[in-house]
Amino acid sequence: MQYDQQAQRQAWIDGLAQLRQQGAIDANDENTLIRHMDARLEAVQEELKALVPEYESRSERDGRDAADAWLAERSREMGEREGADARRMVDSLTSVQTSDA
Repeated sequence: MQYDQQAQRQAWIDGLAQLRQQGAIDANDENTLIRHMDARLEAVQEELKALVPEYESRSERDGRDAADAWLAERSREMGEREGADARRMVDSLTSVQTSDA
């Protein structure tokens, strides 16, 4: 799994380098995107780990279907929050602000 994460991260970095070479983003934007992705991946992994004990508890107490519904709702909330955070970060990029002007 660690190899997959490293390979995915490297593919992300390679893709950003191509965007920079094509002039779609500058070096500052590239670095911002890399830092953002690293920070978000770590935060999401920690949040997912924290859900496991609660899910197991709910599964035992309320049944699997109820625990699955709870997990689906938490997942939706996480996705919406991460999406909004990503949008704010992208909107702050120099290349995005320049193209809006």
